[in-house]
Amino acid sequence: MSNHTTLKKALAELEKNKEQFEAVHCKTHCVVLAGPGSGKTKTLTTAIARTLKEEVIAPRAIACITYNNECAIELETRLSKLGVDTTGTNFIGTVHSFALTQIIMPYSRCVESNIPQDFKVADLKECRIAIENAYKKIYQDSGDPYKQWEFAKEKRNRELDRTLPIWKGHNKELAEFIEEYEQELRKKGLIDFDDMPLIAFRMIKENPWICDAIEARFPILFVDEYQDLGHGLHELVQLLCFDGNVRLFAVGDADQSIYGFTGANPELLQSLTLRQDVQTFQLKFNYRSGTKIVKASSAALNENRHYESPEDTPEGEIKFHPVNGGLEEQAYFIVNKLLAELNRKGFKNENIAILYRAAWLGDKIVEALEDQQLPYHRTDGNSLIKRSSKFARFIEDCAKWVTGGWKDAEPPFRKLHNQALIIVYGHHYTKNEEQQLALQLIDFLQNSRSITETANEWLLRFNQELVKPWMAVCRNNLQEWEICSELLEKTSPTSNKDMSLDLFAGKTEGTGRIILTTFHSSKGREFDTVILFGVNNNVIPSSRDKTSPKALKETRRLFYVAVTRPKNTLHLVFQKNNHSDFVADFSQRCEQE
Repeated sequence: MSNHTTLKKALAELEKNKEQFEAVHCKTHCVVLAGPGSGKTKTLTTAIARTLKEEVIAPRAIACITYNNECAIELETRLSKLGVDTTGTNFIGTVHSFALTQIIMPYSRCVESNIPQDFKVADLKECRIAIENAYKKIYQDSGDPYKQWEFAKEKRNRELDRTLPIWKGHNKELAEFIEEYEQELRKKGLIDFDDMPLIAFRMIKENPWICDAIEARFPILFVDEYQDLGHGLHELVQLLCFDGNVRLFAVGDADQSIYGFTGANPELLQSLTLRQDVQTFQLKFNYRSGTKIVKASSAALNENRHYESPEDTPEGEIKFHPVNGGLEEQAYFIVNKLLAELNRKGFKNENIAILYRAAWLGDKIVEALEDQQLPYHRTDGNSLIKRSSKFARFIEDCAKWVTGGWKDAEPPFRKLHNQALIIVYGHHYTKNEEQQLALQLIDFLQNSRSITETANEWLLRFNQELVKPWMAVCRNNLQEWEICSELLEKTSPTSNKDMSLDLFAGKTEGTGRIILTTFHSSKGREFDTVILFGVNNNVIPSSRDKTSPKALKETRRLFYVAVTRPKNTLHLVFQKNNHSDFVADFSQRCEQE
């Protein structure tokens, strides 16, 4: 199917929903408020594809900013299916990556700044040393520098414009602590991740011509999950779109704002909808979940949202499972009884996801699954592959290619080559560098086809033949070379965690592997059947959540995200007589329905 035909079909599908169709064709600043299952990503990707076909003429392109690399990869996958080239001039990535690659790196040498010419991005150890040294200079006491840094970090990410009186007016010492920390980094030729949007903001603020240069390349800025991207992005949007001439297309849902600990603020999204120069569209239909789940979901927020289901939507099912005993007993109940019952009813394991509050809870599920020798696919913070790492995903894609993907060009070699170029050189490289890297990559991949290896054996060669020579010539400031070492350690034969290369490549995914992930990592995803594990009092909400109305409200939103993931069936598993208050509210709403 041609790219034109694919886009035409996607646009025709959106005609059934007036708000989606109008949003996709909007040619002014636009905000789409989209609840769970409302087709948010479909609206966003179709709008990008239409814009590139009808409005943006090469060499101009579009920029699309999203919360993390995992979201960026998902968008790239969907856009590729619509015929959008995600490896060329279009930018799809995080706000940090946008600030670094599209603002700081191209223009920092053209303006006055204290950024070292050949800067690197600081690792955790380097940041900790800078915090400790700065604390000693400013406070000169034996207090806890990291406790103080928590306050400093919040101030740093909130107050971007340091020319305003508020910067030092409220807490001069805290401001000086931040400035000294940054100086400690600069002395070593370093910036940190939080620096990126801050530096980008100040560069544009002090040099408005940079805004014109960005608009010349990216006339339209698309933003996914706006509510999760914090003050840095919001201030950049103000400069680029409302002080400048870049058009904004933002998508988000304040009810799914669950990253307050990173500086996210749902009020920033809401503030956009109040602007006279912004057109707002509200998507009210939930196309994902059964009617029973849609109606009950508002109870998770303890507020009414009046989301609707399309006609002829199945009712779906919600079940509550009080278990005698703690988390271990609940984990074994899920594995030994609930999964077995679902299997008897015809539910396949690959269509079942087990969700939990934090990765350490996933360890308990893993233990129970391994006792029964049941396969699983884990995508939380304790998973084998870091879903947030583009380098980790590149390694996985290479494994997919050599274990059979080469037959169907899935993934295509061009994609692997472009991924490698960005990993090694960023976005700027010579023709000779491009050709040399292509030869190295194809030589390794072709040789891997004829060798039978475990994941660990293959990774050892990957590290020796690709990583080491690439590290020697790398110019990319965002280096993740340690990922390969981490994978080697995790698959080490001594740890009894080595596996076939097929399994490492995810070849058995979707063929009997139960999905395990956290509430946070499940956002944006959907599953046929969802089991919520450990929804106990003092787990969600935790005792810490209960100390602050703001934290409690965000935790409610997190629970809301979790209960809106299933298409058909939702199971909630908790300790008998110790269930979460959220579960009680949810159960009450179910009874009313």
